[in-house]
Order: sequence, then C-alpha cells, then structure tokens
Amino acid sequence: MEEVLRNLNKEMGVTGSAVVSKDGLVIASTLDQDEESVAGMAASVFQSAATTSGIMAIGTIGMITLESDKGKAFMIDLPDAFLVVLTNAEVNLGRLRIEIRKAANQLRTQM
Repeated sequence: MEEVLRNLNKEMGVTGSAVVSKDGLVIASTLDQDEESVAGMAASVFQSAATTSGIMAIGTIGMITLESDKGKAFMIDLPDAFLVVLTNAEVNLGRLRIEIRKAANQLRTQM
C-alpha cells in the first residue's frame, strides 16, 4: 500500500495521501501532518456524504472533492476503507483524478 501512496505523491501538487478505514483509523499513510486527525475528519466527511447521497437518492459515493483556497482533498471509496489525497491549490484536476482512480484500483487488489 505504501508504494501505491508514494507513487501517487509523485504527482505534481499532491502533498500527501492515506488509506483510512471507514471508522477513521489510519491503515497506511504518507501524510506529513497529523494523520490521525486527517483520517478522523475524512471518515466523518465520507460518512456524511454517504448519508446525504442516500437521502438525495443520487446513488453511492464514487469520489468526494473538497476545494478550498489553499488546496484540495479527494476521497475515493475502497471496499472497507477509502483513499484520501491532499493537494495544493495548483493541482491539475483532470490528470490527478485519473491517477487517483488508478491508485484506488491498485489498492483494491491489495485489500
């Protein structure tokens, strides 16, 4: 898992990534910041978005993107966990979304 995360972190603009369990525990991480806090908050966001998508009847969550003035956070569902990718504000969204999906597929085969 760490190798997949390290490769993802080589993408321009990526500042860190992690695999997080549905209940917010770090499974694997290359985050430079407090990984437990990031994992807990990411789990909360993912759970809230899943509940919201159910209420709105728009289907299951594929990928969540949070955008702010200083960067972005992406979360993509894995079987019993999800992938979290943090970036700076200047990231190439199109390319990165493709690379996140590739990384998620690789991680799914390892879980």
